[in-house]
Amino acid sequence: MKKTVVVLLVLSFVAGCTSMDRKGLLAAGYSNEYADGYVDGYSAGCRAAGHPLCRFTRDVTRYEQDRQYKKGWNDGFTIARTDYAAVW
Repeated sequence: MKKTVVVLLVLSFVAGCTSMDRKGLLAAGYSNEYADGYVDGYSAGCRAAGHPLCRFTRDVTRYEQDRQYKKGWNDGFTIARTDYAAVW
């Protein structure tokens, strides 16, 4: 029983950053800029929430100059923190 719980915890921990699907965002009609920002923001959100395998990523120049990248980054960051917090 303990072994099963540990395995499930490890799998959920590793899967914490799997919602960064750029192809899915593009297929849903989002712009390249938004998708780039979302992927970076999602990774950063997971890292901020404590996921050790994700990196805090943000292209500062694009974030300041590109509205779509900024919106995608903010959305990804918020969703990742919520997703990761729900796992743990």
